[in-house]
Amino acid sequence: MMQNLKKCFQQCVAYVTLGLAYLQALCVLIGAVVYSVFHRGFYEVRFIKVRGKWYCKVPGFPKALFEHTMMVAGAANMLEYYAQGDDDITVQIRIPRKKEYDCFCGFRLEQISATLTGGAFYKDPHEFFNEEFWLCPVTLFLLGKYPKKIYIYRVHKAQTHCPVLYW
Repeated sequence: MMQNLKKCFQQCVAYVTLGLAYLQALCVLIGAVVYSVFHRGFYEVRFIKVRGKWYCKVPGFPKALFEHTMMVAGAANMLEYYAQGDDDITVQIRIPRKKEYDCFCGFRLEQISATLTGGAFYKDPHEFFNEEFWLCPVTLFLLGKYPKKIYIYRVHKAQTHCPVLYW
């Protein structure tokens, strides 16, 4: 009887902890949406490689939901390219306004499709990475939306790096 009570209590604590993590994530989402509306479209984002997998470090995102920030498929391949052997990189993401679409160097992604809960699919218009990129709904917790176009630069210690891509 005591063993069952202890197990039940542990499950309740686990559910409450997870519920609080989702509540914290909701606060992060609200902050990201507000930031995307009033900000100029510059984001500095850190990615780390843990046991061979890339994860996005979303500021304020609960540690209990860390697995949801894993980068997969095309995004993970792009990070491997940018990392050049590093396990911890920072990139600058630029969400351009319509009049700025052709004014930036860097790696470009254009949205193919998006659904609120299904994430968004992007492609490289210059086909440097000849694959589609899927960005999961955690993108909303970072950027507050699924942008039509995204420009990405690797940030080195003292400078921003526009990759040498030949197109």
